[in-house]
Amino acid sequence: MPSVRAPRLVLLASVLAGVANTALFPLRNPEQVALATDVYYYSARAALRGADFYAVNPIGQTGFRYPPAVVLAFAPHAALGDPLLAFAFQTLLNLAALAGLAAIVVRTVERATFERAAHGSTARSGRGLATLDRALLAAAVFLVGPTGLNLVMGQVNPLLALGLAGGAVLLERDRRRASGAAFGLVALVKLFPALVGVWLLRRRAWRAVAAATATGIAGLAAGALVFGPATSVAYVTETLAGEAAVASFAGGPDPTAPFVTIRRQLAVLAPGLGSTWLLPVGAVVLAPVFAGVNRVVADLRSRLVALQGTLLATLLLLPLEPFYVVLVLFPLLPLLYVLDAGWPRRLVLAGAILLLIPVTWASVTTMTAVLPVGLAAVVRDAARALFSFVLPPTIGSYLVLAGCLLAQHRAATGARGSV
Repeated sequence: MPSVRAPRLVLLASVLAGVANTALFPLRNPEQVALATDVYYYSARAALRGADFYAVNPIGQTGFRYPPAVVLAFAPHAALGDPLLAFAFQTLLNLAALAGLAAIVVRTVERATFERAAHGSTARSGRGLATLDRALLAAAVFLVGPTGLNLVMGQVNPLLALGLAGGAVLLERDRRRASGAAFGLVALVKLFPALVGVWLLRRRAWRAVAAATATGIAGLAAGALVFGPATSVAYVTETLAGEAAVASFAGGPDPTAPFVTIRRQLAVLAPGLGSTWLLPVGAVVLAPVFAGVNRVVADLRSRLVALQGTLLATLLLLPLEPFYVVLVLFPLLPLLYVLDAGWPRRLVLAGAILLLIPVTWASVTTMTAVLPVGLAAVVRDAARALFSFVLPPTIGSYLVLAGCLLAQHRAATGARGSV
């Protein structure tokens, strides 16, 4: 097993920064506390009384953005009769999901350790992972910045992260239909995780693909049956259309916008590119990445690399904020340990720091508030120039993708990495 010193340092730094950021975030942004859960709560109450839940806008910014059937999942929140109780309930659900995710992360590292030893001459039971490493991995799942923001806002992303990790584990156990159903449920909620289908197709997991497709279609059909086809049409033509227009950077890249996406680079390099072209052009640019990271799926390590690259390329394709990194904690955290020493591991470790400690414009303004006025202005001007083109978490994404591509290339060619 490679040296654990670097992963420990990455995890420790990420946890410490995450605790500080999570504590400061509600103080700087009190309007963000329970923001997502409020949407779930009021939308579900509207649905239960037969009102248009897409028209409900409790926070003055955005309303319900999921397929119609998903609102039914929030009926328990509405039944509590109080938004504060709904937030508490969602927090309990998220903590339970994070506990499950932490268990999956730790067991995956131990299994990868066992497989590596078994392929050598000293098969062991996975005891190579020390108690300190288990504790750091579990702490990272609960305490890194992206997780903390999800908890503060009451987002469903921790549950979706568990669904993605659980789907991958079920596939490893050859429970393909259950795996596909898990992936299908996650994609039904957010839609974009459907691109994990690239990984499933590469695995030739046809039953999982069929189950995922059936689950998604059944969910969409259920929404049309319960709420009528007009609601589903409105979701596609209005809600999805509105989502597609986010982060179009029509007036030029905005350094203060928190979106971690390839769209920002496209807007700079091709300023005449219309907003409707950002998604397809981004897909064309990232297509070789999707193919490259899925080049090898022969063992657990290569399958984790393939899944990591697929998920991260998907996030880059869309205008998402840094807190969505919670969706890739698995397999990102296991990869810190299971990659062999060499450049792929170095790239993933460096990228992980930038992903787990996301620096955005809001971070810069907070950190420079204690500096002398002149120095603060210099730092902010430099950050503004950089952030107009690329955010640090985006750089982290590119570094991890580069590590995944290099790892897959070496796995395919039999090349050995240098220490």
